[in-house]
Amino acid sequence: METTTVNESRLSNALSGNYQFKMGDYINKGFDIFKKDPGLFIGFTLIYTTITAVLAFIPIVGTIANMAISAPLAAGFYIMADKVNKNESRSFADFFKGFDSFLPLFLIGLVGGIITVLCLILLILPGIYIAVCYIFASMFALFYKNEFWDALENSRKVIKNNWWSLFGFLIVLGLINLLGLLCLGVGIFVTIPATACAMYAAFDDIAGTSGKSVDSDLTSTILDA
Repeated sequence: METTTVNESRLSNALSGNYQFKMGDYINKGFDIFKKDPGLFIGFTLIYTTITAVLAFIPIVGTIANMAISAPLAAGFYIMADKVNKNESRSFADFFKGFDSFLPLFLIGLVGGIITVLCLILLILPGIYIAVCYIFASMFALFYKNEFWDALENSRKVIKNNWWSLFGFLIVLGLINLLGLLCLGVGIFVTIPATACAMYAAFDDIAGTSGKSVDSDLTSTILDA
């Protein structure tokens, strides 16, 4: 199948760092995806920020709950971006389908966070390095059904040879969200989903998001390479 061949080649190139990073294209595409269904994205962002903010004010239990649900909730942006990008039917409930992959997403956030914090404690720069290397992990779990450690490792493999490009990308996305915050705070309901869609656009271009179209044995072979 052509889809299988294209996806295999793209993923193989991604894991070897053989790809061109197109920051401007990803940002533009992120906003284009957002503009195709702004109502759904803004509505979910309101729910997402409200839940995380409320839990942040609840001692201990709120912190634990936030740790448990933040990654599956955030994954909703990528799931919806994928459906919009592929012109698939969608509903508001799709934003919560990250909970279908709850365990790997939770462990990615937990284990990845622990490793990052330990690196930060030992020395700041390794902590920043590893934090950037793990930014694609949740999408490997979503679109390639990786277990948490494979997702973390495959994200690191994809990013390590183009680390500075991804680091710069994150800074730009952070500045966009800062501008949204400065717009009386309401701008973040546009910038948060749009920048999440930009992150999805980057992953889709680099590694592809058609993992389900690739035979499982073939996918395993590529990801274990």
